Formats: sequence, structure tokens, C-alpha cells
Amino acid sequence: MDTKLDIGGGWKEAVTLVFDLDQWCMLADHVCGWTLGHRGAVDPRILEMWGLDSSMTGEEAVFHCGDEAQGFVRFVQLDGVSDVDRIRAGTTAWDTGGIFSLMIRTKNLSAVFKAALECGWTAVADPISFEYNGRILANVILRGPDGISFGMYERVEPPLDGWDHITQMSQPFNCMQIVRSRDATRDFHRDALGFVAFVDNDTRNEKPKDSNFGIPRNLTTHVETKAAIMHPRGVLNAMERENGRVELIEWNGLDGRDLADRAAPPNLGHVGLRWAVADVNAAASRITSAGYSLESSVQPALLQPYGDVKICSVRTPDGVLYELFQLGQ
Repeated sequence: MDTKLDIGGGWKEAVTLVFDLDQWCMLADHVCGWTLGHRGAVDPRILEMWGLDSSMTGEEAVFHCGDEAQGFVRFVQLDGVSDVDRIRAGTTAWDTGGIFSLMIRTKNLSAVFKAALECGWTAVADPISFEYNGRILANVILRGPDGISFGMYERVEPPLDGWDHITQMSQPFNCMQIVRSRDATRDFHRDALGFVAFVDNDTRNEKPKDSNFGIPRNLTTHVETKAAIMHPRGVLNAMERENGRVELIEWNGLDGRDLADRAAPPNLGHVGLRWAVADVNAAASRITSAGYSLESSVQPALLQPYGDVKICSVRTPDGVLYELFQLGQ
């Protein structure tokens, strides 16, 4: 397991709360083809930072894909919780707030889709094919237990190069968030975190199309997609395999519920992302200087498999928990 940290780069890991950790360890192996890198108790200081009761405990398992040092997924099961919601178990793709899906690549979408269905997963919509920037892609948004979604992409033409480490699913390389205001959330990433937008546009389909998000065909020409894709370094180079991106989507023409208040521990689902930084105090100062409030101030914790860290957190305007950590205390 490669635990080296890309300081100032894309997000290192996603944090996902689950009901049954053993079940998700089996699924991460059987459906995703990922490797277990660490399993153990959650540091109580992390649970305290999340605002949870001191009687709660947690167990976690961190998975990675091949030799990738980015895109880890940390599944967390909490014990001592009496009542929790599943953040996105019964929601639509146009309900705002929290994390909608983690985006991954595959070289055999049909086979992985079949394996997921055989394990009881569902999908937001049937797989579709579409053209994007001169490439033919196949896509399906898988929904597993606890309403946890992964957007799975296969490059049909031209063939995908540089991803030979994939067995079934790649590491998550992008995090899709459905937001109330693309502009406001883009500005948060830019001003509070120093991210750069390498996609920032408004688009609308000219003809009705099947939608991977489950939007009815007769509405696909009426809905405007306001998008921004953000990364600390802007446009990535080929060696980075597009890792650590954040994608913000606002649907202009679709009104859903807002889930921002639900998208937090101890509720189940994708709750946050973690970044490694060189100076966590400086990162915290930048956030507050930009006019945003910290969710938790800088404090020590044990974050395995990396070791002792100093860590703070902030919430995006749509309720996603971002945690910034620096090695050492």
C-alpha cells in the first residue's frame, strides 16, 4: 500500500460511513477489485471532531487500487448509534447536498455491472454510451448498500492508456457533488482552498438523449447543466491519471430536495474527502480569511495508515465535509 502523500494535490481519500463493514470489505474485494490496506479502530479524537457522542466507537477499513497512492476509500462503521439516516438511499440525481458519487474507471463495464447486480446492487439508470471530447464512453451509476454510489466509466474509443493497474474498478479519481449554486461552491473551492477550475461551463443538449442520471428524455433538452471541475493544480498531467478532482453540478431546470443537513456523520454514505497539506495551520487560516468558518479547528489525531497528524475540517456550502491533515504533531 503506497501511503506517500501528494502534498497540495488532489484528495487522498474519501470517507464513507456504512452499516456493515464486513459486507463492504467483501464488496470492495469482489465487485471493486480493490485491496485492503488497513483495518482497525477509529481514533476517538476523529469521532469527537465529527461531533459524535463519546460513547460511540468506530471500526474502519481503508482500500486502495493497485499501486495508486491516491483515491483511497475509507469505510467506517460506527457502533453505539441508535438512529441514523442513509444520506442518498432514496434520492434522485437532482437532490442537492453532500456527495452524489465517486467516479471510477473500468475496462469491462458489462462484466463489473453484472457482478454488482449479482451482489444486490442497483443503478440510477441503465448503462448508456455517449461521445465526450471526441471519445466514446460507456457509463452507469451504480448504487450499492446504504445508498452509496459509484459512477463507472469505460473508455470505448480510443482505448484507455496508462491504467494497467485496473482489475475491475479503478481508484475513485473524481467526486461528483450536486450543488445548489455552481458559482457559490466553485468560489468556495477557489477562495478558501486555492483550487483552480479547469472546466467551468453551461451546456444544454440539442436533442433528447438517454440520461445516466435518470432524467426523462423529454426533459434532457430543457435542463441546463452548470458544471465546474476543480483541482488544486488545475489541469492535471498524464502521470496523475486525473486523480483527486472535484466535480460540481447544478441542474438549471430540475428542482429537488436539499440534503446538506443530512450529509454528515453518523448518517450513512459518502460524507467527506481528505487532503494532505504541508501546513494545516496556514490552510485553516486561508479558510477563515476567505470568510468561511471551520467545522473543527486544528487538533492532533491518529490517522492510520499515515500515522500521527494535525487535522482540521470545513464544510462546503453544500454540506460536504473536507478534512485537511498534516503529518506529525
